[in-house]
Amino acid sequence: MEIKLRPYQIEAIQEIEDCWKGGDQSVLMVMATGLGKTAVFLGLLNRVLTDGKRAMILAHRKELIDQPKDKLAHYYPGMADKVGIVMADQNEPDKQIIVATVQTLNTSKRRLDNILSSGKIDYLITDEAHHAVAASYIKLYDRLMEANPEMLHLGVTATPLRGDGAGLAEVYSKVSGKYGIVEGIQSGYLCPVRWLAIETGVSLSGVQISQGDFAQGQLSEVFSTDDNFDLVVRSHLDYAKERQGIAFTVLVTDAYRLAEKFNSAGIKAVAADGTTPKDQRQKVLDDFRSGAVQILCNVGLYTEGLDVPEASVIHQVRPTRSDGLYTQMVGRALRTFPGKEDALILDYVPEDDRNITMLGDVLGKPLRRDAVMVKDKPVGEVIGGLTFDGQFHWMAGSPVEIISRQLDYLDTTLWSWHRDVDQWMSLGLGAGSDEVERTLIISSPTDGVLKMYLVARRPEDRYWKAWFIREATTFDELRDYAETYSAYRGNPTLAAKAKKWRKEPPTDKQIDFAIKLKIYDAASLSRGQVAQRITHKLARRAVFNNLQPINKKEEVTNG
Repeated sequence: MEIKLRPYQIEAIQEIEDCWKGGDQSVLMVMATGLGKTAVFLGLLNRVLTDGKRAMILAHRKELIDQPKDKLAHYYPGMADKVGIVMADQNEPDKQIIVATVQTLNTSKRRLDNILSSGKIDYLITDEAHHAVAASYIKLYDRLMEANPEMLHLGVTATPLRGDGAGLAEVYSKVSGKYGIVEGIQSGYLCPVRWLAIETGVSLSGVQISQGDFAQGQLSEVFSTDDNFDLVVRSHLDYAKERQGIAFTVLVTDAYRLAEKFNSAGIKAVAADGTTPKDQRQKVLDDFRSGAVQILCNVGLYTEGLDVPEASVIHQVRPTRSDGLYTQMVGRALRTFPGKEDALILDYVPEDDRNITMLGDVLGKPLRRDAVMVKDKPVGEVIGGLTFDGQFHWMAGSPVEIISRQLDYLDTTLWSWHRDVDQWMSLGLGAGSDEVERTLIISSPTDGVLKMYLVARRPEDRYWKAWFIREATTFDELRDYAETYSAYRGNPTLAAKAKKWRKEPPTDKQIDFAIKLKIYDAASLSRGQVAQRITHKLARRAVFNNLQPINKKEEVTNG
């Protein structure tokens, strides 16, 4: 039965045809992992490949060769007999559609000559086209273009960014049919993403950079430790016990070591690499798809083109500086599957990581590390996380957009706001001319709603009182109100950020009071930081224990 293409896939095919007709011979289609790039180029060939025309599908690995042939046979049965594979011991050079690896055609001139002796190639499809600027690909393109200067070329990739910085514009003159992860999740064709950062305590500051990424040997020595691998296994048991998934490591030897760790814990895992015999690699995938294997451990074997929608967790045990590589690894879990609610990314975070920045790039939105991660947690603890289901949410349910706006405001405001680990924000305004001490405090945006309270105390009052002021679903509204109120009621000497006293050591009286409030690290903080922590604790206590009725008017709320 012929495949029913999705609306965006139909649009992509039309756009590619329009580009070819408009004079762009080489077109690049950028489509996120799991959105059906193979279905698009097979649907395209089904439309354009008339009698007398020939096509070639070019890949760089066996798994990527088998998939298009199998899918052609399934979705377009009438084309099945027209497909031939040229690779290793398979050699069918006279078929209308040739599926081949670039290595085979470059290392065997005779094989390419045999293909062309049966007729020129009219349509070339390069799968995983981010490899297309490599010398081996360029050499092959030149040879095919010599045989047919009018050949039309389509490259398909989920990751147009290359680690070595080489631009794909050297090969492709136009980008067409672009459809990303964000659009895929929002339209329901990809799973929502849930990302958790696990503290490792490892620093990569001494690891050298080679060709734009960490030097793999040094990285493995620092990061691929028994302690880290034990942490991966514990994290799987804690957060992904019933899930099937893929673990990415730094070196091939690391993949086999990690698989041993999983198996010792009773979690069936298998490692494979490029030297694993083809029949054994196929058995690994078959066992994974059947559920007999829970975790696939590898370096790069399963970063590209692998269609295993059963995978619902990625163990990211391979720090990288490459956005493209990170996207490929994360993308392995994005495909939908019956019963699968989300794609869980367990990221084992070095102290100086930038993975959250890359995740933001993958999802099309700049993300501040401090908006989704917290500091000073023990090794093995979750130090941050977010979900993306069409919108961003911090791991406690707070919209990341709100948190980012809060942090941006803290960077720029003149007032000495404090944002605690509880995600509440407070500003002690000090005592005004009326001798009333005031504090503004804004609740955590856990449910996407922010509430602002005024906390105040007269000289004769024993306890602080709190009044609800207003609520908002965006931070900007409360920010603007807070700026106006602070300017009107704030004591600049006490509330302004830049005052010198804030950097002085805390007083003994401050420290004693802070300890009574269970602020045990007060002695290691500055005077200003201790004052903020004390104010924050007292303000939250007033909101929860001494909130006044809204209709009870008090002079302290004026202004």
